[in-house]
Amino acid sequence: MSARYDLLIRNTTIVDGTGQASYRGSVAVSGGRIAALGEVEGSAALQIDGAGLTTCPGFVDAHSHADLSILQVPGAENLLMQGITTFVGGNCGIALAPIRDDSYFAATLKAWNLNLRAFWASFAEFLQEVESAGLAPNYLPLAGHNAIRGAVMGSDYQRSCRPEELAAMKELLRECLEAGCFGLSAGFDAGTPGHYAQMSEVVELARLVKERDGVFAPHTRHHQNQWPASRAGENAYGIYSGPKGEILTGRYHGLLEAVEISRLAGGVRLHIAHLTPAYLIPQPHPEYLDEALARATLEALIDAPLAEGLEVSFNVVCSPHSIGAELPIIDSLPEELRGLDWKRRASRNLLRRRLDSGKVKLGMIHPVTDPYWSECYRVLRCARREYEGKTLWELARGREPDHTAKAVYEDSVEVLCDILSSDPAATWALCKDKREWGTMQHFLRHPRGIPITDVHALPANPGPGAGIFNYGVSPTAYGAFAWFLRTAVSQWRIPLEQAVRKITAFPAREVFGLSDRGVLEPGAWADLVVMDFPNLSAPDDFRNPSLPPRGIEYVLVNGVLAYDRGRFTGSRSGQIVRRR
Repeated sequence: MSARYDLLIRNTTIVDGTGQASYRGSVAVSGGRIAALGEVEGSAALQIDGAGLTTCPGFVDAHSHADLSILQVPGAENLLMQGITTFVGGNCGIALAPIRDDSYFAATLKAWNLNLRAFWASFAEFLQEVESAGLAPNYLPLAGHNAIRGAVMGSDYQRSCRPEELAAMKELLRECLEAGCFGLSAGFDAGTPGHYAQMSEVVELARLVKERDGVFAPHTRHHQNQWPASRAGENAYGIYSGPKGEILTGRYHGLLEAVEISRLAGGVRLHIAHLTPAYLIPQPHPEYLDEALARATLEALIDAPLAEGLEVSFNVVCSPHSIGAELPIIDSLPEELRGLDWKRRASRNLLRRRLDSGKVKLGMIHPVTDPYWSECYRVLRCARREYEGKTLWELARGREPDHTAKAVYEDSVEVLCDILSSDPAATWALCKDKREWGTMQHFLRHPRGIPITDVHALPANPGPGAGIFNYGVSPTAYGAFAWFLRTAVSQWRIPLEQAVRKITAFPAREVFGLSDRGVLEPGAWADLVVMDFPNLSAPDDFRNPSLPPRGIEYVLVNGVLAYDRGRFTGSRSGQIVRRR
């Protein structure tokens, strides 16, 4: 008798996610799982003509913040349209559970611009809330160190923990792991609870993760350049507590710390969040130095630990502008400066003094630790059309072609003030994130490197204020994985099979230990992407960030069609993927 399936994709090119060579055949789905591959006979309730198309596993976003907004945007259309069927949440130490200190939780909601009312306290209850509400993609959870530390210590986190507080943190982590978390993420940025944690605290928690064969995923200390605090209790984004030398060597030490924690915790599996070059060259430099920085970082932080027996992998935001988005320039300045008259010299001098103080960051760029900050921002909209499409550095350099230092330290600020003076509503975008710029392709060629988005769940047509944190809506949120596949194959010369493996089987199986996702094989969950690869592209348009990628034709989550040639079906077939 002829077999009957729920869905049948006929005559397609199959890329199974393992890195093996592609082949022609059909893919049959029944009961949410793959039933047969290759030469498949039978019929189905839904059939897709796969001629000229490529079918592969659904993409796994190994570093996402979609868990923060999934209750508000359960459809997560920005993920589905680029083929992401599973996101890993709880990254950078940030999570919405457990809750024990209401004031700390309220501060988290405010910092992340979330309009939520919590009906949960434990991580298990949070997952149940998400599950009951329904979600379109799958959600694989990590416990967040900042969330756990904040739950125990509240707002009094600018110190080392006491023994009884560490015991309470360990108990909360156990509860998270028992609820299904795959491990522990950490975030050591200035201004967060994790920044004040001693290594011994994190090692104790990582040992618990090791006992459960979980993963430790740190956003490393001094990931972005920062400035030292000048007094006790000075706690803000971009202002760190520690030796002054960390202005220069902090990122290197932070990456080493991640490896050292893994080693001291008995070899806990280490997945470094959004890897950056461990060595800094702030001034403009030739591309071959970027390659050298990437190579030196990989040798010291990835290859050497692997050689000693540690299990190490890492991820990288797969966009040259990271999560850069169009924003009003004025919103990037300290609030107390936003109402100034930029035609006045006193206002300009005040802005210069504030920037020179080291206590102000422009988005993710620090204007003191990176004197060439102006090359990172491009003007998008301005009443003075001659400014549009140019970086502040290009404008400043145009004024001082023969006096580089003056252009760096004086004219960059003058240009900024001139733009605001001519149009207070002018916008710009972070067009060059030096964390990834220049080294991204070298990192992602490494066999242990994984591309990620680092974004929220967002609707298909986002409104103002929908973006991650206060960074706006980035085109990365809608097309990063399509951009990666197209760029990896056409420019970086990575075979399609290997590029697909980096966003399917490798994160699913080797990083998070899943046996039934990220691959096309009988019995695996039918998370599928059917794409027109020769025509795959991502618009990557700051002015229209939510334009869908071209070439992503169909997306299935657990065997249910979620995205159908540009149309969202409204399905909520996603699952909470719990570690068992």
